[in-house]
Amino acid sequence: MIDRFLTRRARPHDNFHRAAPLRFSWLDFKLGGRMLARYPGLTVVGTVAIAIAIALSTLYFEAINKYLNPRLPVPNADRVVSIRQWDANALAPEGRSLHDYAVWRREARTVDHLGAAVLFIRNLGTEDGLVEPVRGAEITASAFRLIGTPPLLGRALTAQDERPAEPPVAVIGHALWKRRFASDPGVIGRTVKLGTATATIVGVMPEGFGFPVSQRIWTPLRDDGSTTAPRTGPAVSVFGRLAPGASMDDARAELAAIGARTSAASPQTHQHLRPRVTPYGKPLIGGGQSLMIRNMMYVVNLVFLTLLAIVCANVATLVYARTATRSWEITVRTALGASRGRIVSQLFVEALMLAAVAALLGLLVAKVSLRWALGLFAASDGMPFWVDASLSWRTVLYAGLLTLVGAAIVGILPALRVTKIDVHDALRNEGAARSGLRFGGFWTTVIVVQVALTVALIPLAGGGVFESNRFRQRAEGIGAERYLTASVDIDREYFGADSAAFAARARASFDELERRLGVEPGVEHVAFADRLPVMDQFKYDIAVDTTAGAPATGLRRSTLVNVSRGFFAAFGTRVVAGRDFVPHDFQKGRVLVVNESFARHVFGGRNPIGQRVRVVGGEDESVAGKEWYEVVGMVRDFGWQLPLPHEQSAMYHPRLPAPGADVSLAVRVHDPEAFAARLRTLAAEVDPTIRLTDVQPLAVVGGSEAKMNWTLTSVAWLVSLTVLLLSATGIHALMSFTVARRTREIGIRAALGARPGRIVAGIFSRAFLQISAGVLAGTALAALFGLGSLRQVLLLLAADAIMLVVGMAACAVPLRRALSINPTDALRAEG
Repeated sequence: MIDRFLTRRARPHDNFHRAAPLRFSWLDFKLGGRMLARYPGLTVVGTVAIAIAIALSTLYFEAINKYLNPRLPVPNADRVVSIRQWDANALAPEGRSLHDYAVWRREARTVDHLGAAVLFIRNLGTEDGLVEPVRGAEITASAFRLIGTPPLLGRALTAQDERPAEPPVAVIGHALWKRRFASDPGVIGRTVKLGTATATIVGVMPEGFGFPVSQRIWTPLRDDGSTTAPRTGPAVSVFGRLAPGASMDDARAELAAIGARTSAASPQTHQHLRPRVTPYGKPLIGGGQSLMIRNMMYVVNLVFLTLLAIVCANVATLVYARTATRSWEITVRTALGASRGRIVSQLFVEALMLAAVAALLGLLVAKVSLRWALGLFAASDGMPFWVDASLSWRTVLYAGLLTLVGAAIVGILPALRVTKIDVHDALRNEGAARSGLRFGGFWTTVIVVQVALTVALIPLAGGGVFESNRFRQRAEGIGAERYLTASVDIDREYFGADSAAFAARARASFDELERRLGVEPGVEHVAFADRLPVMDQFKYDIAVDTTAGAPATGLRRSTLVNVSRGFFAAFGTRVVAGRDFVPHDFQKGRVLVVNESFARHVFGGRNPIGQRVRVVGGEDESVAGKEWYEVVGMVRDFGWQLPLPHEQSAMYHPRLPAPGADVSLAVRVHDPEAFAARLRTLAAEVDPTIRLTDVQPLAVVGGSEAKMNWTLTSVAWLVSLTVLLLSATGIHALMSFTVARRTREIGIRAALGARPGRIVAGIFSRAFLQISAGVLAGTALAALFGLGSLRQVLLLLAADAIMLVVGMAACAVPLRRALSINPTDALRAEG
């Protein structure tokens, strides 16, 4: 492509512009290394900027690769498969396939070691009285033969363990053995309580084993599906290994034939079911959903590629200014017979070495960042066991391709421009080699774009700082350090399809837990809610009943929180108008309590008591409906102190904790961390099927969200400062280049008596215009992103001021150099 470009640009009368292929030699790399050392400022700025862009791109690419191309850390991992039913009518997987598993195990010949697992989260109780939820699986013994990982201690599950008459046993994972049993080698034979059942530990798996996904304990699956009705029972994961000599296509064809026979025999349950065979861990998506996800990935990847292109174009401006200072060297080499392609090749290699160093640094940053990101999720035990912090060969290859693209932008674009000089004129006058070069429209656009991006990104980064401080301020405002919180759920499998019995059992268990906590020494208050203070809330669109006297205009968006009895007292706020919830409200459920901000923004400061509100939409569409809710009380603002009106306004709805819904428990106690173990014990005593997760002080809940926000804010600041640095260095390079190119003109104007102010205005007016245009474009871009508060407007004005100051500072050194030019020396040097 480059050769064709050079051919089109060739001119018959100019030997330098003749068509010539790109040719490389080791001398180019040696000279490239010298150029990196000779210009340390450009090397550092260019390397850091490109490294950040490559690091972000490779991080995203690696995340997508781990999602779309998972690889188990086991021998012949590419032959381990999943078999799942796909509902062609619902366009979703059908997990209730225990009956189908029995059919596949009986008829399939292309898949060996066929097994199944039912994943669960249950309370694990040990002899020391500690109780905590743990991820586990009821699994067939064939899974351990499939993976081929021997136990660290004891034995794995066997086919005999699957018989109903056998005593219950369990195999535990390395992390669980280390944390709960202090790596005791004598753990074999000890008993644990898993939910309502007791099991004997018979084995410990080595570190890193978590099959099927991220399990920590395994018990035998004793339901082989032979007596299970189609599309009933729990969700099941089915897996196996391709038989010797069988391919993925063979397995898919055989399972499709089995599925067709089953569909013909049982059309009422299997008419729309299609067995799908996929590499293990690969997501099962199809139809429009698959296309949508793929397109979204392409769009996001395009964003990162655009970022890389912008950064490299910015670095190219610096390289162009540097290369322009070598115009006499290029002219001499051309006169000695070097072709344009040969010179472009050398300049490309110099840029390639810069980009290669940046790529190595970017890969290192990506690997460290990936390890840190995985560490954030390690505590949840939810990360698939095959996900690690390594970078795949695909990612390394992708980084290599980005390096070539970046080197082409950084090296070839400036080289093509700088090698367009007229060799004959340049040889006659050395100054013509420099005066023939100038920053054209492309480079001007690059500088304007980078200034605009700086102005647009700084408010986003600054807003992230305020957002993080908001978590801390919320926590301090309600004394979050005195609350212990937990997410509450309850196991259902013991009740099967009897929803009424399950709901009644759950209601009684939650009530008893609340009663037991209420009389526990040291406990001051107990409350349930779907979202607690310091957590972000769902926002909803609302309508008000204007026939009852509500204003026709006003805010029509607010947060909504479902709360239990005693919620306001638990968080130290009081009702300032109307009343608190009463027991009857939790049965009827058609009333609301609002805060003072809601009354101010929605009802214009009027008394909200007796007004009616309806939820018409929002982040949780299930809440929307036609029912009107009457406002029966108003409380002071607390907890949710946010900058926007629709975030300050809050509605509280009475709802007792129920299974299947988001339920958070808050216990006000003097020492939350010390009470955590007692809370787990009480819950287990009330009902072994109650699961408490994320047991932590409320201040830590806000801290974890703040930590994630700080991470995103840090990335925004990193990109902002990088672009700001590129903007400053680009403007500095532009003005330095302009002063060097126009030295003779400046000398002549000074000799003719021109005042310094006029010289400065004539030379630097273009830079002022570029900075101003970039600031205006960045302001417009930031406004397009949205300026929803006075704080964001002030941040934008601060960004404008910062960019103007930095831009003027970047012109300071070239300005001083221009004013210090001696007319006599300038005329002698250029003449």
